[in-house]
Amino acid sequence: GEEAKKEDAKPEKKKKVVKTNLEYKEIRSLEWTESELVAYNEKEVSMSNIDRIVKETSDMRNELESYVYSMRDKIISDRDLASYGTDEEKSEFTSILETTENWLYEDGFDAKKSAFVEKLTELKKYGDPIEKRKYEAAGRPSAMNTLQRTIEKFQSWVNTSTAETDYAHITEEEWTKCREICDSTSTWMYEAMDKQGSLTPCDNPMVTIADINAKTNEISKTINPIMHKPKPKVEEKPKEEEKPAEEKETEPMDTEETPAAEEAKETEPMDTN
Repeated sequence: GEEAKKEDAKPEKKKKVVKTNLEYKEIRSLEWTESELVAYNEKEVSMSNIDRIVKETSDMRNELESYVYSMRDKIISDRDLASYGTDEEKSEFTSILETTENWLYEDGFDAKKSAFVEKLTELKKYGDPIEKRKYEAAGRPSAMNTLQRTIEKFQSWVNTSTAETDYAHITEEEWTKCREICDSTSTWMYEAMDKQGSLTPCDNPMVTIADINAKTNEISKTINPIMHKPKPKVEEKPKEEEKPAEEKETEPMDTEETPAAEEAKETEPMDTN
């Protein structure tokens, strides 16, 4: 047992490291001429353009395809566009949507970008008017309500503020201007509401959201500067500076005694205590 332990305790032999030189070769690319550099740059630009065109064509195809699928469902949905197109418009639109869908998977599968743009433009001639009617119908009540509240606010101000001293600096011409635009805008609003109320959802609107907002802006831009017209500044007269106490004229004291005072002094008994 002891001999085995001695054998295990013997130090390990060190490994010898032999250094050798490695042979290698350095290969450098040949220098290119100016014409070669230009040619390669042109080729790179051409490849980039090809990639860009391929991507743009693919994006345009996807946009057309998405529009076809989206509008095909919307045009028959009562919660979407069905109420805003006539039967004739919806029938014609549905037909051209189906034709375009078939073209996408047949003749148009490898079409150029311009062909997809042309097809999408053609479809939107049918779809945009119907979508606009829905947009106008959804936003018109809010726009009309804003206009009505704006008119009422300015009418109330004119009626209650004419006699107030805080607005005495506003001229009669300016008050008249405010009254006239309130009256004309109110008349326009009620006439527009009557005209629009006689139409069906699938008719083109007689008054648009843009028209209503323009009227709101017009009356506001006319009356607001008058309403907030600053009062003219009153020039205060400068106060006269008081003279210092030393400079004030003092009245001379009267030192002359009256005869009665003198007699009183003479007759005043002397204090003998």
